[in-house]
Amino acid sequence: MTDMYLLSGKTAIVTGGGKGLGKTITHFLLEAGMKVAICGRTEETITKTVKQLDALFPGKVIGAKCDVSKSDEVASFVKEVKNTFGELHVLINNSGFGKETLIWETREDDWDEVMDTNVKGSFLMCKQVVPHMIENREGYIINIASQAALNGYANAGVYCASKFALVGLGKALQEEVRPYGIHVHSLNPALIQSQKTGSEKIDKGLIQNEDLGEMVVYLLSQPRRLKIDNIGMWGF
Repeated sequence: MTDMYLLSGKTAIVTGGGKGLGKTITHFLLEAGMKVAICGRTEETITKTVKQLDALFPGKVIGAKCDVSKSDEVASFVKEVKNTFGELHVLINNSGFGKETLIWETREDDWDEVMDTNVKGSFLMCKQVVPHMIENREGYIINIASQAALNGYANAGVYCASKFALVGLGKALQEEVRPYGIHVHSLNPALIQSQKTGSEKIDKGLIQNEDLGEMVVYLLSQPRRLKIDNIGMWGF
């Protein structure tokens, strides 16, 4: 007996997909036979990445400039994805960043910028995508959280707060969409060697982008009857 989720031909959205981890996850999903739409804040980066990936997977990838903290931009992006690829099956909430600062020295606008991207951005994407998943009675949402969602770290208060909130958002959403066959997962990696230069060697003590890419495909490929959540990942 199996109800394995088949990825070939399905459509995914990857936020922050123009570089680093998001770009790697996108590549893994395309290799699995999916169609992928990526977005990010820098149009030049998105355009360059789409061109690179389209050369390898013709007609399978699109992208657009989109600030996930802006509801109108998110709505426009999701509408474009649906018009191009049809149904929406997978959402990877990957956009996020932090500020290295003590909590009592954190500027209010820095706090707002991190929370708006890491938490509000994921909320706005879910708000647009979930109704389509409910209509189809299937879907997967994977939030790229962090070990900072489970532990406190000095000089990273706003980042920790945002990732704790992201995991909480995902847990609440899972209870709401369970009746519709929609899965919500959180990945909680430790430090990632995400933006390597061409000559930079792999640090074996850090997680690599490819590790997360493989884990995303693994999660999406499991039987639909199976629920896996809050996966911790560390360098070894």
